[in-house]
Amino acid sequence: MKSAKFVLLAMLSVVLLASCQSREIKVKKLVKSHLEQSLDNPQHLKIKEIAEPDSAFGLNYFSPQEQAYLLGTVTNVTKVLMERTAYMTKPDLDDAYTMTLADLEMRMSTGLFSGMLGDCKKGPWSGWKVRVTYTCKSKYGCKYKAQRWYFLDKDCQTVIRSFDLPIVNTGKADKTANPKADGKTKHGNAASKIIMSKVK
Repeated sequence: MKSAKFVLLAMLSVVLLASCQSREIKVKKLVKSHLEQSLDNPQHLKIKEIAEPDSAFGLNYFSPQEQAYLLGTVTNVTKVLMERTAYMTKPDLDDAYTMTLADLEMRMSTGLFSGMLGDCKKGPWSGWKVRVTYTCKSKYGCKYKAQRWYFLDKDCQTVIRSFDLPIVNTGKADKTANPKADGKTKHGNAASKIIMSKVK
């Protein structure tokens, strides 16, 4: 009887492992393809990290830790952009860094907040949430780093929703790119630094 239980557990472990590996392969292919099709210069795309898929409970639900992380990132991006443009009184349209950051902030605001106007309560399991950290080159000739959040269907075959978070250098220590890493993420820390520089 014990040997039968052991065999059953072993078989179940193999099935679960195969399922996780299959999901991981699907996620990598899907997000890479989506990024390549949505960026201005996909030939400069470099994927730095694809986080492990996390369960999603609706397209608008974020855990308290994720909400703090997102709020801190938005605050830091806005702060850097305001400083670069003297609070929008002296925007330099020839500054590739500023123009790139402004574009990214616009995409961030549209993709993040437009989906948060509805019900933000935790719903039933709806699929998977995945964070991808990448670097690319903007249409203004500026290399940038960002993090794209994906909401995928249960089979990891379709992108249901996505939005970008620019990673800016605010001079603060970069503790982690994972808002759940140690449970001690503070509101003031951006997830990871988005460093931008002109590409020669």
